[in-house]
Amino acid sequence: MALAAAGFAAAAAASGGHAAAPWQANDDDALILELHAGQYRIGETLRGYQTPQGVCVDMADLIIALDLPVRLDKKSRRATGWIFAEDQRFTLDREAFSVQTMNGTSKLATTAIRDTPEGWCTDLAALSAWFGVRFRPELGTMTIRLESETKLPFLEAIERKSRAARLSKGKTADFDIAKLPQAETPYRNWRTPAVDVLLRSQWQRSRAAGGNLTAQYEVLASGEVLGASTEVRLASDTRGVPDSLRLRAYRYDPAATLLGPLKATQVAAGDVQVLPGALTGQSAVGRGAFLSNRPIDRPTRFSATTLRGTLPVGWDAELYVNGELRAYQGDRGDGRYEFTDIELQFGDNDFDVVLYGPQGQVRHDRSNMPVGLDSLPKGQTWYWAGAIEQDRDLIELTSNPDPSKTGWRWGVGVERGLDDRTTAGLEWQSLVLNGRRRNYVEASVNRSVGPMLIQLAGAKQLGAGQALRAEALGRLGGIYFSAETLWVAGAFESELVSANALREQSLRLSGRVKLGRLSLPIQAGLRHWTMRDGRETLEWSSRASFRFGRVFLGTELSQKRSTGLAAAPSDGTFIQLIGNSAIRGVRMRGEASWRLAGGTRGLHAATLTAERTLTERSTLRGAYAYDRDSRINQFTLGYVRQFKHFALRGDARYDTRGGIGLGLSLAFSLGQDPADGGWRVAREQLAQTGTAAVEVFRDDNGDGLRQPGEGSVEGVTIEAGFRHSRAPTNAAGRTVIEGLRPYVPVLVGIDTGSLPDPLLQPKGRGMVVTPRPGVATPLLLPLAPTGEIEATLVGLDGEVRAGQTVELVDGSGAVIRRIVSEFDGYLLFDSIPYGEYRLRLSAKVAAALGVRAELGGLLRIDQAHSSLRLGRIRIDPAPTSQVAAAP
Repeated sequence: MALAAAGFAAAAAASGGHAAAPWQANDDDALILELHAGQYRIGETLRGYQTPQGVCVDMADLIIALDLPVRLDKKSRRATGWIFAEDQRFTLDREAFSVQTMNGTSKLATTAIRDTPEGWCTDLAALSAWFGVRFRPELGTMTIRLESETKLPFLEAIERKSRAARLSKGKTADFDIAKLPQAETPYRNWRTPAVDVLLRSQWQRSRAAGGNLTAQYEVLASGEVLGASTEVRLASDTRGVPDSLRLRAYRYDPAATLLGPLKATQVAAGDVQVLPGALTGQSAVGRGAFLSNRPIDRPTRFSATTLRGTLPVGWDAELYVNGELRAYQGDRGDGRYEFTDIELQFGDNDFDVVLYGPQGQVRHDRSNMPVGLDSLPKGQTWYWAGAIEQDRDLIELTSNPDPSKTGWRWGVGVERGLDDRTTAGLEWQSLVLNGRRRNYVEASVNRSVGPMLIQLAGAKQLGAGQALRAEALGRLGGIYFSAETLWVAGAFESELVSANALREQSLRLSGRVKLGRLSLPIQAGLRHWTMRDGRETLEWSSRASFRFGRVFLGTELSQKRSTGLAAAPSDGTFIQLIGNSAIRGVRMRGEASWRLAGGTRGLHAATLTAERTLTERSTLRGAYAYDRDSRINQFTLGYVRQFKHFALRGDARYDTRGGIGLGLSLAFSLGQDPADGGWRVAREQLAQTGTAAVEVFRDDNGDGLRQPGEGSVEGVTIEAGFRHSRAPTNAAGRTVIEGLRPYVPVLVGIDTGSLPDPLLQPKGRGMVVTPRPGVATPLLLPLAPTGEIEATLVGLDGEVRAGQTVELVDGSGAVIRRIVSEFDGYLLFDSIPYGEYRLRLSAKVAAALGVRAELGGLLRIDQAHSSLRLGRIRIDPAPTSQVAAAP
């Protein structure tokens, strides 16, 4: 009868105009449901009912559970607000029978909302359509499953809290990535390269030149040949004719095992880069070779460094230093980004170069450069040697070198840690400057003195003069400082010291100022230099960064004044602004510079870019640029569409001199599919970053190895540092995690917040991968069934011991879990993957009590013994020899 009634009601609803369904709320149909997403329970229980059309839940309960900024007004019979993101506006009007979402306005079905004693009971199918997710009822377990193709913001917040809780709960020994299992990926004589391709065509017309059609391409391939990483970059000119071909074969090894006794970390040949000196040569690129055992991320200069990397055609780059926006660089056409002379401070220096692609891509190049005592290697010797023909490609297709710089340059340098606080370095460089060869010998000494690092450096130009520089970096309380002085004697000239330089002094201070709840980073600097021609120049500058919600603004005010001769063109007072923000779904970034005094005042240059995500795969981009020298205002409007296998962009440009232009670009990557060994076409860049190809399996016997019959696990998310796999594991247990920074070891593990079965847990933390560009590192990660160990800790006297730290150790000796015995000596290790373990007291507790650390013998958790109840475990006395040795 119930089925017949339900069928009749459904038929009546389908055929009968606007008549209300005969169903009414009753106790027999009442439900108390839990909302779940993955393994998480969301909010409190939801009240609901089972109706002939399905299941409905109280809308107010759902709003509270999801913490949605939606206002429900029963008097006006309206609900207004937004769902999951500010641009997902939501308006429900029961009087007008309408629902408005980001997808448009639709008619409100008569059965979508039912009035019940609890409130508005809303059909789950209707909620799924409005919210863009799926609410799937499972009445057998009285739950509602929230499912979404994309990560929801509130769910990401829950996962972050869960990960933080997992890190703080049951902490093990200090995290040392070098002691964790390492994934080995041997070099091969041939590894098929991953290839990034960018094609771009433009048509432009100006009043002076008329119409012009151009076509450009850039191809970057990364693979392995004869046991070396190989990188090839081919780019064309605006006519589509090959213009630049760069080729580099290299090996990087952070563990310093290259070339046997040389213990090199870097070996490269082809188009390479050499290191700068303190007073002599700058860093330079060209065809040649380079060798070093220096750490790959070691700063290239004492108080400043230079960041370089690949910047594909049409990409932009922003530089963040310790979280502060410092600089912006657009496409220069040479395929590289370069941020020079980045000031370092004492302590940690965190750099984040954020790259924005023309197809809406966002990629981060992160690095850290410590300056201080820990950066001084005691008893170690670092060296480098290189020779290049500057600004020349290994294979030249066209060449227009600068004759004043082009030529062979070479150098060699060593640095030795003398003690815990002192290092000394010596190097020799030979280069071509202003058409003449110059040879230099340079020596330096670094010394740590309290919270300060000092460098003394001197250089001698053979057959000419010399230069001496003293620098100090340090911290006094919350203030960081940098001081420098330079003396030049004789006819000394280098790429870092001009021929006209005589003396120079500078001081820079930085810190944070608190204004209420705000903590503003500020910096002030003063610089004075004297030239041989009698000119003296004084320059001061101040910089501050502001962050208000989603607005990030950096500003710099500076003044330069010269005396002794006529004012220099660069004299005057200037202000520069750089910032970015996200307002109502529109991401904006820009920079501007004004001249406030001296010379021609007013706005000199400005750029502004705004991007709006229209759908998950489409973006609208607008840009404005102004240049006072050319007196041109340019406006650009572009549309980006990301397809599954490629990304497409079209744009239109107009400037105030009557120029117009149209552009079309296509970007895609080719690479081997780790899943089946075939080829895949992807819109992500595969050639510039590393990939981990992960397979997750069920480790039924807990040995960490995959045995015949052990199946795959579907629906698991993989994490590596701050990155996650784009999709959970498929039915074969496979997924990939892309965008890994090359040659920076990273732990790849299972995100336990994504586990479909809480009784399965990872066997270990994961595997450490050292990514290589264009290479997919295969990994097998086990998920083992879990059990528990329960015991009561008693002392030598048979009494329970409370507050004692007990460790659970696996077969390799790694601490899996560490807990403290409760007031009654009770110990519980739960969710322990199958395997063999031992219990022991922590070293500190064992030493304090003068007892043996080991507690009992070998323990095994498996299918037959998933719950071990050990009862009372007694602390044993220490061996006689150990007692005798104790102080």
